[in-house]
Amino acid sequence: MWDRRAVHGAPLLLLLLLLTTVLTRSDIVSRESALAWTWFPHLVSKDTDMDPAKAEIFEGDIIIDRSSHRNFSSAHGLRRNSISRRRRKGSRKRHSRRRTGRAATARTDRLWPHAIIPYEIEANFSGEHRALFKQAMRYWENETCVQFVERSPAQHPDYIVFTERACGCCSFVGRRGNGAQAISIGKNCDKFGIVVHELGHVVGFWHEHTRPDRDKHVQIITRNIVAGQEYNFNKLTEEEVNSLGLNYDYESIMHYARNTFSRSTALDTILPIRGKVVEIGQRVRLSPGDIAQTNMLYKCPACGRTYQEPSSFFQSPGYESNRISTSHQRCEWRISATQGERISFEITGLDIDPNCDSGYLEIRDGYWNKSPLLGRFCGNRVTKEKIISSGHRMFIIYHTLPSPIFYKGFQARYEALCGGLLEQAEGTIQSPNYPDEYRANKECIWKITVAPGSQVALTFQAFEVEFHDNCGYDFVEIRDGLDLHSTFLARLCGYKIPEEVRSTSNHMLVRFFSDSSVLKMGFAATFVTEVDECADDSHGCEQKCVNTIGGYRCECAIGFELHSDGKRCEDACGGVLKGERGVITSPSFPDLYPSNKQCIWEIVAPPHYRITLNFTSFDLEPEQDCAYDYVQVFDGFETSPSLGKFCGNKVSGLEAFSVFSIFLIFLSRLSLIMVFAISLYF
Repeated sequence: MWDRRAVHGAPLLLLLLLLTTVLTRSDIVSRESALAWTWFPHLVSKDTDMDPAKAEIFEGDIIIDRSSHRNFSSAHGLRRNSISRRRRKGSRKRHSRRRTGRAATARTDRLWPHAIIPYEIEANFSGEHRALFKQAMRYWENETCVQFVERSPAQHPDYIVFTERACGCCSFVGRRGNGAQAISIGKNCDKFGIVVHELGHVVGFWHEHTRPDRDKHVQIITRNIVAGQEYNFNKLTEEEVNSLGLNYDYESIMHYARNTFSRSTALDTILPIRGKVVEIGQRVRLSPGDIAQTNMLYKCPACGRTYQEPSSFFQSPGYESNRISTSHQRCEWRISATQGERISFEITGLDIDPNCDSGYLEIRDGYWNKSPLLGRFCGNRVTKEKIISSGHRMFIIYHTLPSPIFYKGFQARYEALCGGLLEQAEGTIQSPNYPDEYRANKECIWKITVAPGSQVALTFQAFEVEFHDNCGYDFVEIRDGLDLHSTFLARLCGYKIPEEVRSTSNHMLVRFFSDSSVLKMGFAATFVTEVDECADDSHGCEQKCVNTIGGYRCECAIGFELHSDGKRCEDACGGVLKGERGVITSPSFPDLYPSNKQCIWEIVAPPHYRITLNFTSFDLEPEQDCAYDYVQVFDGFETSPSLGKFCGNKVSGLEAFSVFSIFLIFLSRLSLIMVFAISLYF
């Protein structure tokens, strides 16, 4: 069975004809062999930014994409074969604990518009990992104006995806602009400081030691660097890096450690000059320089900040100063609660130009200045009505112009509210303050309603609630309706992620309760509208349809496997071939073949006959040493001599003869490029 979301490859066609005598072309014209003379278009999958291991080169944990490779290589005299993937993989494993990147990108097209970075987290990560990623993102938000927002496909064509790839921990610098781009957090990379560091690359920072002026501040000790890793210490040019006039920052979280890529942990590869005794390579926090450079890079307003506390009070600058404003001012406050919470905003003091000519206060229901407007206020009349957001973010703008009249501005307070009515097809709910510890003496009630005739399916991604045999202290309670007297479904506590919970109607109530002691991380859960997609024939599965929470999957009977379209079934690839002639096609031909696929054919001829193998068309992903997708032919069994290992779009010099058999292997991994080939054997 194939997960259709994991399909990246492209089609490979192998057509083989087994003949016991010498034949002319007219002899081999048949329904099968007609495929050999058919032209098929070249296909390329569209996920090139989701497989960092396919990058041309790396600089530490930074992915240098194909489009930038030529400029990078030209600037530094790098040869492609001097930094092959094979060597990178080995060095990464050896130095995974010292993976490092701050020198801001000079390319404005790599900045994220409005400092908003949409994200997704792949489903294979545990609840603890998801909590770690969110903590790291909230940390960046709390110190800068950058915001990491849950991706909405209709609004966010470009976004990052937390994934795990062969590179371990790595990321592109800034926005790629081609849709999804990977931020890989592999084994030994799942530490808070490392994730914050990788997000620094996403924001737009190179490693600090690559600044053009670095030789004034650090010394690179080349003799101590592991052979083949010298390129990680290259300086970048001013066309690639803009330090924004800030001083070199030894404390940056984007700086290499003293022994990064060292031949021995006792040998230094990078040292501050002139005997300066400073720590470099810390992975604990953003330095003041990191924060200042981020705010300069994204032109963050000097006035305003991000609030993540459950409640707070704030006011406009100079509210109590009685000084007339002589300059234009724009302040932005970003209030961010946890998913499933809402924000209650109350204006407690207001004194702004009554005509809104020289100033106004604007409140928006979301994370930026184009989110739905909840209200625009000026004058001096304070309303007691509270403004409630629909989600867990609110954006506040205070705009003023020079005025001969003194206006104080405003004062306000907010509070994060948990629970509420959720009338939507799907959504996320979390305990207050998740992924940090929930607050004491808290009760939250969510009332979920989906479309009539369907059910509510609740799935937990993370769960850590104080344990008790009867869940008598802190707990999550679920009921099959909209009130506390509805049919009881579950009462949950402890540290094990619960099973999925499903209502019998289109309503569900979820209640979270905490007492006055023992606070834990809490929970994160998603709900979806659940219908049986397999109940009718609209699912499109050729053989079997299996209903799942929030969707369905197609399966095939024994002897068949799922096509890369996730719907059709086809004969399982591989097997023993003994016929006079035959056709072998790659999985899903002529469509994109699946990733992580291995097909093995053994072609057996009668005694005294020979087998000739001829590829009439071939188009696999090109890669040095055919390290990823390939076709390999053996003269006999798999342990017999190899007749060739082929990738790219040409097969030359192959004319295989064997008295008894040929052993042929097709292997795909995370392929990016369409592959198809046709082979004749006779």
